[in-house]
Amino acid sequence: MGDGMIRVLRERARLELERQVRPYRTARKSPRPPEGWLRAMRLATGIPAERIAQSMDFSAKMVFQTERSEQRKTISLHQLERMARAVECDVVYGLVPWARSLEDRAMELVEQEMWRKRYTARKAGTKGLRD
Repeated sequence: MGDGMIRVLRERARLELERQVRPYRTARKSPRPPEGWLRAMRLATGIPAERIAQSMDFSAKMVFQTERSEQRKTISLHQLERMARAVECDVVYGLVPWARSLEDRAMELVEQEMWRKRYTARKAGTKGLRD
């Protein structure tokens, strides 16, 4: 497979990922409830802690401890998913790049690489790269 074809495939993959990330960018703007998602959903749905405990095969005290660990951001993804199922919810998980878009980040990395090559070429006493 040639360089041109690889570039096309990477560009298609980047565009698809950018499309998939878009809803997460919007979600990032909404703050997490102060009490955490698990407790907020349990209270909003009215599901008793005892019922959640029974479905997870542990005590009601553990339900409250799990909610606190989510609130403190120390919960594991596995435990978060188990508890979410118990309150009849799904965990939606994603990563959102800090840059405005993946293309912006890719261009930034290309520019950094070009400057690095220019700098190392100059340091080595050669002409360096031209635009």
